[in-house]
Formats: sequence, C-alpha cells, structure tokens
Amino acid sequence: MLQSVPFRYADDVRNGRIPVGKRIRQAVDRFYSWIENAEADGFSLDHAKGMHIIDFFPRFLNHTKGKMAGKPFELAPFQQFTLYNVFGWIEDRRSVRRINTVYDKRAKKNGKTAEMAGLSLYCMSFDLEMEAEAYVGATKEEQARLCWEQAKMFIESPMANPALQKMGFYVQQRKIGFRRTNSKMMPLGGDSKTQDGINAHLSIIDEYHAHKDDTVKENLESSSVQRLQPILYHITTAGVNVQSACKRYEDSVIEVLEGRNIDNHLWIMIHDLDVEDLESENGWENQDIWAKANPLLGQGLDIEGIIKEYTKAVNQPSKIPNFKTKNLNMWVDAPKVWIPNEVWMKNRVKEIPMEVFDKYGCFGGLDLSSTTDISALVLLSEPDEEGDRYLKPYFFCPKDTIDFRSKEDRVPYRFWSDQGFLIATPGNVIDYDYIEDKIRETYHSHRVNRIEADQWNASQLAVKLLDQGINISYFSQAIGSISFPTKQFEKLVYEGKIKHDGNPVLSWMLAGCITYSDANDNIKVHKGNSQRLGRRIDGIVASINALAGSLTPPEQGNKSIYDNPDVNFEC
Repeated sequence: MLQSVPFRYADDVRNGRIPVGKRIRQAVDRFYSWIENAEADGFSLDHAKGMHIIDFFPRFLNHTKGKMAGKPFELAPFQQFTLYNVFGWIEDRRSVRRINTVYDKRAKKNGKTAEMAGLSLYCMSFDLEMEAEAYVGATKEEQARLCWEQAKMFIESPMANPALQKMGFYVQQRKIGFRRTNSKMMPLGGDSKTQDGINAHLSIIDEYHAHKDDTVKENLESSSVQRLQPILYHITTAGVNVQSACKRYEDSVIEVLEGRNIDNHLWIMIHDLDVEDLESENGWENQDIWAKANPLLGQGLDIEGIIKEYTKAVNQPSKIPNFKTKNLNMWVDAPKVWIPNEVWMKNRVKEIPMEVFDKYGCFGGLDLSSTTDISALVLLSEPDEEGDRYLKPYFFCPKDTIDFRSKEDRVPYRFWSDQGFLIATPGNVIDYDYIEDKIRETYHSHRVNRIEADQWNASQLAVKLLDQGINISYFSQAIGSISFPTKQFEKLVYEGKIKHDGNPVLSWMLAGCITYSDANDNIKVHKGNSQRLGRRIDGIVASINALAGSLTPPEQGNKSIYDNPDVNFEC
C-alpha cells in the first residue's frame, strides 16, 4: 500500500522531491490528516477501490492520437493520487464514497480532457450504478463534445483497446452507452436544446472558468440528489475574469484547504504557482517554476511547447494574459483594451522632433471615413539610431457638426479643434481638398516614401495624388494582410520604440481598440462594443498602415506585398 504510486506521490510532495505549489502541499497534508483521523471521523480508506480506477485506465484505454497513440493510458502520479482519493475514501456508516465534489485546476495540455473521458467510462461501468448518466457540462455544447468525442475515440478509434466494445460500450450520434448497466454519457451545454429530465451520476463541469454563471452546474447538481454516490467534478484552467463563478468557488475551497472551513466530502487539487514565485526576480517568466502549474511536464507534456507559447507572448504582449492563464494557470484580470493607456503614455515625448522625418524619411497611413466622420493621416518616421520611430497624426472632421459630434460621442471635439489637434474643414461634410493639401504639404517636406491607404473611399483622392507624382498604394485591410504590421505595432509600443506627443485624439482612439483573431492567429483591431459609445479608431488604423509601408520592401507597381493572399506572415 505505502509503495503504491499515490502514496509515493504524497511522500515525494511532502519531502520536496516534486516541484509543487502551496495548494498541492496543502492537499497532501490534508490526505495524511484524513488518514490520521479516519476512524474518529467515521471514514476509511479502501486501497483496493482506490487502485481499481487507476488500473482501469491502462487495462481498458489506449491513447488515440499523437506520439502515444496505441499505447496503454498510464495515469501520471498526480492523476493517480487524485482519483485514488476520490474512489478510495469510504463513508463507513452508509458504505458509499466519501467524496462527492472535486475541484481540480491545472494548466492547459495537462491531460484534463482524456482523464475526464476515461473517468466517465469508468463511472458508467465499474461504478455499478444502474442507468448511470454521465454529463460533460460546458458553456457551449461544442465545448462539452470535446470530452465526449475523446470518450468516443477510446471506444471506436483504430488505436482503441477492443476490450471496451467487447464489455458492452457502444456509440450513437449524441450518446455513448454501456449495455450491462444501461448507462449513458452525453454532452450538455448552456445552449443545449434541453436540460430537463436528466439524472446525473457523474457531472463534469468542464472549463469552469468560462462559465458566465452556475446555471449548468446547478442544473446538474440538483439532478443528482436521488443518486447514492454522485460526483460533481470541476475541471478547469484559470481564466481572465476574477469575478467569475469559478474564481469565487475557488476562493471558497481554498478556505477549506487553509482549515478555516470544513468539508469532509470535497477533494481539492490546485496546481498553482506560489506568491513568492511571482515576487522573485524573474517572476512568472522563470521556467524553473512552470512545473508547479504543469504537473504533466516530462510525462507527455514537453517544456518546448510551453516555451513556444511564452515566446509568442513576449513578442506580442497582448498575449501575456492568455499565456498566464492557459499555460501557468494564473488568474488574470485581463485588460479590456488592446494596449493599456499606461503603456501608451510611457512613450510620450514633450515634443515631436520633426527633423527626424527630414533626416530618416517616413511613411504615411491614410484612413478616410465617411464625409461626416473623422478621417486620419498619420506619418511614421523611419527608425533612428536608437530604433525609435515618431508618430505625427492629422485628423479632419466637418466644422459644422463639431458640437453635435461632441454630444453624440461624448468627447471634446470643439476643444481639440481649438487646440489644433483636429482640423475642422468648412461645412457639414469633410472637404477632402484639405486632406489633399496636407498630404501635398508634408509629402516632400517630411520625405514621405509612400502613403498606404485603406482603399475604401480613397479611390478618387488616390488618383489625384498619383497625378501629382505622390506615391500612394492601397493596403489591404483583410486580417491576413493587416495582422503582421498590427502585431509589430503592438510590439514596438511595448518596447517603447514608437514615440508620440500625447495627442488626445489618437490616445482616445487607441482606448477604443480591441483585437480579434482568426484560426491562424492573425489579428486585427476593431471597435468592439466601443462603437456604440462613439469611439473611433481611424488614427490607429492609419498608424498601422504607415508601419506596414515601412515594413514592406520596395513595391512593384501600386501594391503592397501584403495584398498577396498567398503570402503568410508570422510575428
């Protein structure tokens, strides 16, 4: 018994042979405390039952994908320790499981989905519960199906162990069944057509951090009241909402770990970094502490994969919150804007040295709005000896609508115009002649190499400028084209390499920017919900266009290379 993996894991944790955080050490201390007080508290530890589920995995389950495909599913020591406790502890008076609730938090790619799929198959069969119902509860049924699909592959994959089908498992379109106990496993999302009529034996709350509330959880929990020994299993990674239902629940279970509250039927495994780790010299960037949040490291999870994600985050700082939550299991109250104001204002200079434009040259970015909105022309200097670039924006709006726009958008257009931050053109629509004049004025005096324009609404002006010998090209706003310069703009801002004079219009526009991404990790800025608040982002789009021109090799013809849909860029 003492030589079994669960006990050896506990001993290794207690003696510091495995790098774990405070919460796992507390879980192990609680395990030993339970053993010491078991008889007095009316509980016992059935070693055979605890080991039975551990033996089920390699005996009946094979890995179905990746480098381990076709090999028996051996649980890692931390997984064995968890499931050993869940199934080994017995309430003596009723001869049922002691533990009915689990909170298990670990970083991404640490075996959550496959383990929960295997747990479901075990509870449908060897738990000997007639007509057992196992549900994977998630915010969306599509998410819940990930675990369900893995259970399906354990049964049907060419790499699967045939023993599962021989013993009575079968798969239908939305249900996995087990004939001997007439049990079933189904995905359940907050968007599922019905959540009525369920009678859960096993309820898996998948990626609990993503649940906006406890609707799915409470429905599953209340459905299990007639079951003799149900399990409610929370499995999650940390998230970006510190006010979420998951974070509030985690705070409550920590009270149990700390000994301030008592719950003899709750098992807790929180694979976290320690506060002291984050306060050390390198903080969360210290690779030596990453194993605390990634207990599967070296046992199927390679450090190289995490380093790759870390590199992406360092190169694109807006990804840092995602890296911290997904790869380091840290709760982060992520910024709701793309580049926070405090980062932007660190790059502020008292005055733009216009001589840098004359000395190093620059590129222009043009974003023309409708004739009643704000249009933007931005010049971005080429890097100086220190690698610094300087932004010089020009904004245009109709003079007659300034007061209306001020009320509508709730920003001081009149003040900005009076201070020279905004060029008000006569009339109730923008007079594009003023923009043309400004381009012509700055093109030669500031050594503009080329102007990159959003083609929308710019065709007529572009033709006029080309006729005057001004080099202007259309820059595609498609996400695959705009992504690389957007990422570079963000990177340069965080590195302090894009300087500005605190222009309030440009700062206001930046505050309205958020990003969205596609399946290829391309990103693009947009207004998000700030659009209904009257926010504009034209100046930032123009700035990114200008940077794109700088990053583009000398063009052939009137096109940027980013316009080629076959060209891929990564940051």
